Amino acid sequence: MGALPSILDPRSIIVLAGIMGLMMALVVFFMRRSYPPSIRGLGEWALAPLVAFVSTMLFAGRDFAPDFITIVVANFVLFQACILYYAGSQKFLLGRSDTRGWTVLNGFLALAMFWFSAIKPDFQARLLLVTLAVSALFFFHALLYMRHKGLVFGQRLMTGLLLVQSLVAALRFVSAVAGMAGSTLMDASWIQSLYISMYSFTVLLLSISVILMATDRVHTEFEYLASRDPLTGALNRRALLDACSDAFASGRRRVALLMLDLDHFKQVNDRFGHLMGDAVLREAVGRMQRALGDAGVLGRYGGEEFVVLLPDANKAEAMAVAARIKQAIDEPFAADSPMAVVGSMAVSIGVAANEDGRRVDDVLARADAALYRAKEMGRDRVMAAA
Repeated sequence: MGALPSILDPRSIIVLAGIMGLMMALVVFFMRRSYPPSIRGLGEWALAPLVAFVSTMLFAGRDFAPDFITIVVANFVLFQACILYYAGSQKFLLGRSDTRGWTVLNGFLALAMFWFSAIKPDFQARLLLVTLAVSALFFFHALLYMRHKGLVFGQRLMTGLLLVQSLVAALRFVSAVAGMAGSTLMDASWIQSLYISMYSFTVLLLSISVILMATDRVHTEFEYLASRDPLTGALNRRALLDACSDAFASGRRRVALLMLDLDHFKQVNDRFGHLMGDAVLREAVGRMQRALGDAGVLGRYGGEEFVVLLPDANKAEAMAVAARIKQAIDEPFAADSPMAVVGSMAVSIGVAANEDGRRVDDVLARADAALYRAKEMGRDRVMAAA
């Protein structure tokens, strides 16, 4: 095939890619300011297209500016933009990033670019090195998402884009091996324009994927917070009662409820202050969760009172779970813990199972009555409903 129309020459496509990258950098930057700090990676994702914009402006200066700027620096900046995208994904998915190995590789790549531009000019060698490095980085970036599979469209789009871009770079590498590299970056061949055009669209769509993933993460966090007690992290009362209603409405014959109350908790607040009381509550919930494991759902019913839903337990099994929870609560605080001054905790537990198809309100009332009897008998014990 011959040269493409001048409007589609590589320099025009490179400039267009840079402009799109700049626009998306601004979009992600302003979006980042309105999102909670718990959404990690947005800083790197906002910086990446901006750095890519700088690289495209450097590439567009080919034949007008010194080769060191338009080859060595331009390729270094471009690869660093790809690294920033990867670092953003690591922070988003893992909470941390480590791209030191790729940054070192970028340094060696820059040295190779200098060698094959200033010492021994060879466009094909430069193209082979750059496309191989870019293909590898995009592939490892895609693997990161494939190891953290998500159902959201943004994450699937991101994975697909990374794999496609890795494949395109790999095909460009193969074309260079086959002698179809051309003589310069500005050769208006179809394969050159395809490679650069794919990069342009990838910059745009990667930023769109970022926005979709961050928005979905915010929605998920809001839904989580709406169902959780802000102090302890257990289900709040509304979410707890909804879970109980769903379990009983499912027609399960084996459902049990535990009603728990921390004994003499008011004395902790009175003697040591409410901050200490809050710390004791959080510690109690942590112990309950560990003792409960995957057997049930824990929710804060009110104050120092909690309810455990056991969606697949009869009365005997519920009593065993209650005993495990009580044992965990009874453990004294460690000597080096700030809560050591409290000494230890105690809990009273009422247990009731869904027998004869009772409603959730009936079973909850029976567990509450059992808890009341446990308190009447001296507290610090587990009592089954009559």
